[in-house]
Formats: sequence, C-alpha cells, structure tokens
Amino acid sequence: MATRTETCTEVAVRASPNPFSWEVLEDEPKVQRTCIGRSFRSTEYEILHTGGFVRLCTERGRVYWLAQNEHDHRLPDWKLHFSVHISDVPRAWNVLSELFLSQACDFGMKAVAGEALDSWPDEQRGRELTVYIFQDHPVYKGGGPMMGYCPGFEHNFWLGPEFERDSAFWLNFVVLAEDALAAAGVRSRGTADGDLSLGHYASLRNEAFIFEPSEQLYIYPPNESGWNAAGHICPLQLPFHIRLGVECNAGLAKLRKLRASRGCCSRRRR
Repeated sequence: MATRTETCTEVAVRASPNPFSWEVLEDEPKVQRTCIGRSFRSTEYEILHTGGFVRLCTERGRVYWLAQNEHDHRLPDWKLHFSVHISDVPRAWNVLSELFLSQACDFGMKAVAGEALDSWPDEQRGRELTVYIFQDHPVYKGGGPMMGYCPGFEHNFWLGPEFERDSAFWLNFVVLAEDALAAAGVRSRGTADGDLSLGHYASLRNEAFIFEPSEQLYIYPPNESGWNAAGHICPLQLPFHIRLGVECNAGLAKLRKLRASRGCCSRRRR
C-alpha cells in the first residue's frame, strides 16, 4: 500500500495554524508530514511517529541521532525535559511544537505518543516532552556520518559548531515555554528524578551513557546518577540560584559519602 504524504506549503513559523498539531497527527499518525519554515534560513521539518514517540525533527536531527548510535550514546546528549501531566501531553505538544517552529529550532523534539501514554514508566515521570540541545564534538569534524553519502546535499546533514545555539537562546526558550505552558493550563508532574530543575515544567539532563563496572559496559544513566553523570561541559550558563543549588547538592553528596566511609571505618575498628 502506498504511503500517503502531506506537504505543508505554508510558512511553518507562523503561530497559527500549527501544521503539526496533536489533533492532526493523531488523526492519521502514519501519514508522512513535512513543512518548510523560514527564518534566518529555510528549514524543512518532518514528523516521525515510531517507538512510542512523536518526533518533530529536521534531517540534521536524524543525522545527530545516527551519530549518537554510532558512538554508543557516549557523546554529550543534552536535553530539555518538560514535566507534563499525562492527560495534558496533547496540549503541551501543541504549545511546544509551535514554539519550536517559531524559534526556528533545529535537530528535534519529541513527546510520548498517544498509544504509549498509559504505559509511560514511573521512572521517566517528568520527561513527557523533550527538546534536544545539540553540542558540537570533535568526532563531528568534517561534517558527521553522512558526509560522502549525500553529494550536493551536504548542507542538509552537516554537523558542526555553527549549528549550536547559545545559552541565552535556550534560557529564553525555557522562559517562553514556561509562560506558554502555564497560559495553556498545562499541569506539571514535578521535576524528573535525576534532572536539574529550570522551572515549574522545564529541567535539564545530559543522558550520555556512563560506564557500569559491574556490567563492564556503558548504560543509560540511572536517575540516581544525577543530571550530568558523564561530566560533560554544561551548554547553559545557569542562573545564580540554580548554580547555588547545584553546588549545595554536590557538597551534601560529598558529605554523605564522607560520613558513610567514616562509618565503615568505625565498624571495622570494632
């Protein structure tokens, strides 16, 4: 059976109508949809509906995910998570996808798909929607994994530092998202365990895999490993009150470890 494709010929960066609204996507989830957005450059967006997620992305975003897979997810993998009550995910998708387009974001964002909402695991609470923050890495030198396979179209797939957005951009995105979600009446489920809170809805996490000695392999960072288990450089210049909280929590963690080690030594002496 032939796959139906819908192409939006309108400029996607307009606030209304949203070419990728939840209602449209859920009505026919497997229809291929693309749309051109024009800001400081033309960007083609598309919808992927696979693996229990709805993804709004660019071709560059798909290459970024390919590169992550090629390197066993050990590269910096920074994400903004948005905590949303399960029944509010459709409304939150409409808000954030519209903002993603209007801000001419690249790479991708995703939400738990309609068919997976009821089975969303408790340990992922607070990560119902995700926006990806691309950070350049030396392994992307020369443009990334698609170079040599796309003659004449390299610009669509190129990974490099020119596609990073600075801290001010992302902090402003968080402010706009917080305001828009609140105005839409979206309810938060609280910050995800292991994430760094940036607001009522938003949090930050680096989900680069970490080495697990007991299994002798790299694994997805458990919640208890915190918001930056891999120790990569944070792409955001965090506001003072958030930095202070991070430093206080780090100090408390060191104190707990010190007390635990002393307790162990004391038991041995007995």
